[in-house]
Amino acid sequence: MQQSELDFINNLRQSSPYIAAHRGKTLVIYLPGEMLQHPGTLLQFAKDIVLLNNLGIKVVLTLGASVQINDALIEQKFSWETSQHCRITLPEHIVTIQKTIGWVRSQLEAAFSQACAEQHSPLSLVSGNWVIAKPKGVINGVDFQHTGSLRKINSEAIHASLQSNQVCLLTPLAYSLTGEVFNLNTLDQAFAVSQAIHADKLIIYSDIDSFKALPKAMSLLDAQHHLDLIQKDDNQQELHTLLKLSLDAASSVKRIHIISQQEPSAMLFELFSRDGMGTLIYADRYHQLRPATVDDVAGILKLIEPMEEEGILVKRSREVLELEIDNFIIAEVDQQIIGCAALYPMENHQGELACLAVDPSYQGDDLGQEILNHIEVMAKQQTIQQLFLLTTHTDHWFQEQGFERSSLEILPEKRQSLYNFQRQSKVLIKTL
Repeated sequence: MQQSELDFINNLRQSSPYIAAHRGKTLVIYLPGEMLQHPGTLLQFAKDIVLLNNLGIKVVLTLGASVQINDALIEQKFSWETSQHCRITLPEHIVTIQKTIGWVRSQLEAAFSQACAEQHSPLSLVSGNWVIAKPKGVINGVDFQHTGSLRKINSEAIHASLQSNQVCLLTPLAYSLTGEVFNLNTLDQAFAVSQAIHADKLIIYSDIDSFKALPKAMSLLDAQHHLDLIQKDDNQQELHTLLKLSLDAASSVKRIHIISQQEPSAMLFELFSRDGMGTLIYADRYHQLRPATVDDVAGILKLIEPMEEEGILVKRSREVLELEIDNFIIAEVDQQIIGCAALYPMENHQGELACLAVDPSYQGDDLGQEILNHIEVMAKQQTIQQLFLLTTHTDHWFQEQGFERSSLEILPEKRQSLYNFQRQSKVLIKTL
């Protein structure tokens, strides 16, 4: 086989757990108007949506069109104002906005038709009056007129369409119970719909400049910290809005992905690879710590083998790991092991910490400290009063965690007899 073929097979194998995990799940995707300006980008996005559907994933699209609406209003020589970063929609704007949304929607439907034909898929893109709107009203003395906000979402109708194997589309236009037409903010709509239908994930396409400084994964605490940092920075209003909406939606939407609108297929990397290509804001625990089992031996070996080759860790065979697996804990993300450690109880209320390892991609994210804290809790539960370890490379880090340099004589006699003088490991100890 050629290398390109081997790479394809390897990538398919690596993505298969994520494909299985996402099957049957519901995604809400916010598609900004900027992505519809380039036919090639739009077609690429449409192909990816058809692919998601073929993999058994249900999709709801919320369509933005601010750029197209701006251009259409300028062409008609209309002016408009904004307040609180929101457009004030005048009655005379509505017809132009309706025509523009119709045109934008037709471009999207044309791209979907082509994508479906190329992939031999009978997928349909459907929409309806699923969102009931109300006037945004008068805020701080400013009348937003035909700019609306959500009053009610017909989640049952959306679910019915999804169960019929259709992609649901929501546009910026929504209607009141009295038949009035309102222009809605579709980013707000994406978050509201995600909460109403209890979506498994919300994917937000955004300008990469708005989030490039963010880490790959953020807890709600991290998101609040970043929000506090940019609270008064008008140059980061888009990021401020995203973080605020994410925090507000956290009780219903557990995972929110922000990805680059310059890379439409970044969504596939985000969903079907371990580390993705964007920023994940998670309300649930992104990684979990748990006791290791025999089924984890292969993953632990894959994690520690590079460190064994560098001489950082003592080499362990598969047979030894299988025999000692009850002493190990692991950290995992999406069933991928990213960290491990072992605790060996000894006599005289002592215990050995061994094989603490963290995947290089997750170093610097305090995962090592979290694993160590978990080991210390386990040690106390086993009435271990002193925790010791042997290390050749990371003694400074352990000293930062409260360990102190000591001598070989403090180790239990059984452990002293196994000391490898060729490695010249440093002995560190911590009283719990």
